[in-house]
This record gives sequence, structure tokens and C-alpha cells, in this order.
Amino acid sequence: MSKTSDNILKQLKVRRQKQKAILGMRWKCAQGGLEFEQLDTFYRAIRPYLCVAQFFGIMPLSNILSRDPQDVKFKVRSIGLVVTGVFLLLGGIKTLIGANVLFKAGLNAKNMVGLVFLIVGIVNWLNFVGFARSWSHIMLPWSSLDILMLFPPYKRCKRSLRWKINVVVLIVGFLAVGDHMLYYASGYCSYSMHIAQCHTNQSRITFDFYLEKEFSDIMFLLPYNIFSVCYGFWLNGAFTFLWNFMDIFIVITSIGLAQRFQQFADRVGALEGRHVPDALWYDIRRDHIRLCELTSLVDASMSNIVFVSCANNVYVICNQALAIFTKLRSPINYVYFWYSLIFLLARTSLVFMTASKIHDASLLPLRSLYLVPSGHWTQEVQRFADQLTSEFVGLSGYRLYYLTRKSLFGMLATLVTYELMLLQMDAKSHKGLRCV
Repeated sequence: MSKTSDNILKQLKVRRQKQKAILGMRWKCAQGGLEFEQLDTFYRAIRPYLCVAQFFGIMPLSNILSRDPQDVKFKVRSIGLVVTGVFLLLGGIKTLIGANVLFKAGLNAKNMVGLVFLIVGIVNWLNFVGFARSWSHIMLPWSSLDILMLFPPYKRCKRSLRWKINVVVLIVGFLAVGDHMLYYASGYCSYSMHIAQCHTNQSRITFDFYLEKEFSDIMFLLPYNIFSVCYGFWLNGAFTFLWNFMDIFIVITSIGLAQRFQQFADRVGALEGRHVPDALWYDIRRDHIRLCELTSLVDASMSNIVFVSCANNVYVICNQALAIFTKLRSPINYVYFWYSLIFLLARTSLVFMTASKIHDASLLPLRSLYLVPSGHWTQEVQRFADQLTSEFVGLSGYRLYYLTRKSLFGMLATLVTYELMLLQMDAKSHKGLRCV
């Protein structure tokens, strides 16, 4: 009997030492030192892309290179906000000039897509400024939750959060660069055929004259030279980067939240077939509350970004499909519009599919709760079950809709309806080639 007691005491001592070591490591990580930098946190995974985004005036945060998320804050007097202000000013001028040209020429379903692209870019810059203001209120509880869930009793996932995010960003970024290059190739081919078929001066079929036409809103203020051309490429690239970053940011955030819910579900699943005391169920339920509160906080700050992203993607997909359904002029036009359409559909589906994993993972613990024997079904277990089913967990667009698989199919139905409407509008517009 004494040997059994000694073994129990030794086991308890070892367990207390492990718990003490874990608490000590958590405390060191909470200080934001090297220990925190070595963890697979969401802040560590997203920080390189925030640095890239700041070159384009997105997410104007100060001290973005700091290892400690407590140092990263939104400041009115900061270089990041100045860069954002410059992009807003230059983008606003470009948008106003483009709008003036279109209103004089006459709007239709095809030519207004460029104006919508610019307006959405301005709105997104403002949306990300608003999100940057709430960054510290989101990242501090998120980092503390990461510290909690990267140590036992939670298990780490097979694939790190950083690896998942890097793979998604690299693939989407590579495809986005290809889409941007094809845009200029298709535009130059269309310009050349326009000049040739209208029997105007054939000497104008050069890339320089195409750039002068492509950046006509910039040439309205600046003379044509290497500086104005580089400025045009730079500003167009900034709008394109912002458009792609909007979707990528939603995907990155969704991956980060879904992985934590998956870890939580794995912990609950490991308790299947065991007698679980109410004290442990209480601790688990408390961690679930923290996860749900974090998701609700992120959703409240990102609703405007999600809403603009979905609305803009629907509109651009419809316009790309409209161009395909009408008669294109050359093979490169078909290549560009088909590539762009497939890329947009894939990127939009990626947004919905990754975000839907948050809700799917949040419901996984229910399967484990349903396996709890009736004799062990206590009031604490009932509270946890009610907590899992009482509220929808996920990202939304102002809570008008949630990013789920069902919403994706509903969006596809909307695309069909909207496409038919655009085809009717285009049928009433002028047909044939306009020599202007």
C-alpha cells in the first residue's frame, strides 16, 4: 500500500512540475521576448505580409517589425498613415479624372468596371485604416489565446499556421501577378486591333502609344515620359495589390481562427470515453468562450472588408463573363478573360471555403458531447452543449450573411441573375467597333 501511495505522490509531483514549467514558459512568452517569437502564433505568421502591405499604404501600423504585438499600434502621427494618405490622395485624383472621362463618353456595363475598381480601392484603403485602429484590441487577446493553445493540454497541428499561410499567399500571389501581366498584354492587343481596323495612323501601333492611352488619366496632369509611365504602373499596381490583398487577408484570418477551433475540438475529442469532472468541463467551456469572443471581435472589425470583397467580386466576375459571352477580338483576349474569370472564381471560392472552416470546426466538439453517457451528463456539460449551439460562429458581412458553403452557392445563383441583367443592358448599348 505504501508503494502505491509513493507512486501516486511521485506522479502528482511530476505533474505539478510539468504544469509549473508550462506556466513559466507561458509567462515568458507573454512578455513578448524570444520565447514568443519561436511560437507558431498568428502575429508571427501575418507580420511579413503586413510589412509588404505597408508599402502600398495598407494597414498603417507603427512598430510593425517588433517581436512583441503590444508594441504594434495605430498612431495618427506615423509614417504608415502618411503613406496611406499619399495613396488616398493620388488614387482619389485618378478616380475623379477617370470618372469625368467616362461620364463624358457615356457609361455602359463594360466601361464602368474600371471606375468601380478605383472606387472600391479607395473604400478599401479607408476600411483597412479603420481595421488598423482596432488592431491592438484584436491582436493582444489573440496572442494571449495563442500562448494558451500552443502548450498542453492542447496539441499542435501537423502543419504550422505559418506554413499554411505562406503556401496560400504564394500561390494566390503568383496567380495574381499572371493576371496583372495578361491584363496589359490583352489591352495592348485590343489597342493595336482598334487602330488597325479604324484605318488611322498605323505608326501609332506601338507600346508607347498604348501606354499613353492606358494612362490617359495620368497624362491629363503629367507629360508623357519615363517618370509618368512608371508612376502609372506603380499606381495601377497598388490598386491591383489592394484588390488581391483584401481577399488574401480574409483567407489568412480565417485560417488562423479555424486552426485554433480545430485544436480546441481535438482537445475535447481526446476526452471521449473518459470520466470528465465538472471542473475540467468548466475550464474547457471558458476557453471556448474566449475563442468565440475573439471571433466576434474580429468579425465586428472585418465586416466592412468582407462585405466590400464579396460585392466587388460578384460584380467583377459578372463583367469578365460578360466580356467572354460577347465577341472578343483576338486569342490573347480570350486567354486573359478566361484566366481572369477562373482566377476570380477560385479566389472567391477560397475565401468562402476557408472562412466556412471556422464554423465547421466550432461544431466539432458537439460530436464528442453526444457520446457522453447519460449518467455523466451534468449541468456543466449541458451548458457547454447549449453554448456550442446557441450562436453562429464565423465571419460575416455586417451579419447580413456569413461566409459558409451555403452562402457560396447562394452567391453563384446571384451571379447568374446578375449576369443575365448585364447581358440585357449590353444588348441595348451600341454594337460594333467604336473608332474614337
